[in-house]
Amino acid sequence: MKDRAYESASNEDEVCCLIGQAVIELSDANQPVNKSTLSLKLLSMADRDSDDDKVILYWIARKAITQPHKFNIGVTRWANTQ
Repeated sequence: MKDRAYESASNEDEVCCLIGQAVIELSDANQPVNKSTLSLKLLSMADRDSDDDKVILYWIARKAITQPHKFNIGVTRWANTQ
Protein backbone atom coordinates (compact mmCIF):
# COMPACT_ATOMS: atom_id res chain seq x y z
CA MET A 1 0.00 0.00 0.00
CA LYS A 2 1.35 3.41 -0.97
CA ASP A 3 0.79 6.76 0.68
CA ARG A 4 -0.93 9.04 -1.84
CA ALA A 5 1.45 11.94 -1.14
CA TYR A 6 4.32 9.63 -2.02
CA GLU A 7 3.14 8.66 -5.49
CA SER A 8 4.82 11.39 -7.54
CA ALA A 9 8.48 11.23 -8.50
CA SER A 10 9.10 14.74 -7.19
CA ASN A 11 7.78 13.78 -3.75
CA GLU A 12 9.93 10.66 -3.83
CA ASP A 13 12.97 12.80 -4.61
CA GLU A 14 12.12 15.21 -1.82
CA VAL A 15 11.66 12.36 0.69
CA CYS A 16 15.07 10.98 -0.29
CA CYS A 17 16.60 14.44 0.12
CA LEU A 18 15.04 14.84 3.57
CA ILE A 19 16.48 11.48 4.64
CA GLY A 20 19.86 12.50 3.23
CA GLN A 21 19.73 15.83 5.04
CA ALA A 22 18.97 14.03 8.31
CA VAL A 23 21.94 11.69 7.74
CA ILE A 24 24.25 14.65 7.11
CA GLU A 25 23.04 16.51 10.21
CA LEU A 26 23.52 13.43 12.38
CA SER A 27 26.99 12.84 10.93
CA ASP A 28 27.98 16.48 11.41
CA ALA A 29 26.96 16.18 15.07
CA ASN A 30 28.98 12.94 15.41
CA GLN A 31 25.78 11.06 16.22
CA PRO A 32 25.18 7.44 15.21
CA VAL A 33 23.09 6.95 12.07
CA ASN A 34 20.51 4.20 12.46
CA LYS A 35 16.75 3.79 12.12
CA SER A 36 16.07 5.17 15.58
CA THR A 37 18.26 8.26 15.32
CA LEU A 38 17.09 8.97 11.76
CA SER A 39 13.46 8.74 12.82
CA LEU A 40 14.02 11.09 15.75
CA LYS A 41 16.01 13.53 13.62
CA LEU A 42 13.27 13.63 10.98
CA LEU A 43 10.73 14.25 13.74
CA SER A 44 12.73 17.19 15.10
CA MET A 45 13.20 18.58 11.58
CA ALA A 46 9.43 18.35 11.01
CA ASP A 47 8.80 20.20 14.29
CA ARG A 48 10.96 23.10 13.06
CA ASP A 49 9.21 23.34 9.67
CA SER A 50 6.06 25.43 9.24
CA ASP A 51 5.16 24.14 5.75
CA ASP A 52 2.36 21.59 6.25
CA ASP A 53 3.05 19.84 2.94
CA LYS A 54 6.71 19.40 3.83
CA VAL A 55 5.81 18.14 7.32
CA ILE A 56 3.79 15.38 5.64
CA LEU A 57 6.90 14.45 3.63
CA TYR A 58 8.90 14.21 6.87
CA TRP A 59 6.32 11.76 8.21
CA ILE A 60 6.46 9.76 4.99
CA ALA A 61 10.26 9.71 5.28
CA ARG A 62 9.99 8.44 8.87
CA LYS A 63 7.61 5.72 7.74
CA ALA A 64 9.99 4.76 4.91
CA ILE A 65 12.82 4.44 7.46
CA THR A 66 10.84 2.39 9.96
CA GLN A 67 8.82 0.32 7.44
CA PRO A 68 11.00 0.09 4.31
CA HIS A 69 9.18 -2.99 3.02
CA LYS A 70 6.17 -0.76 2.27
CA PHE A 71 8.18 1.60 0.05
CA ASN A 72 10.36 1.28 -3.01
CA ILE A 73 12.33 4.50 -2.64
CA GLY A 74 14.32 4.93 -5.80
CA VAL A 75 14.37 1.19 -6.49
CA THR A 76 12.31 1.35 -9.67
CA ARG A 77 14.30 4.21 -11.17
CA TRP A 78 17.62 2.65 -10.16
CA ALA A 79 16.64 -0.72 -11.64
CA ASN A 80 15.61 0.94 -14.91
CA THR A 81 19.03 2.57 -15.31
CA GLN A 82 20.97 -0.69 -14.97
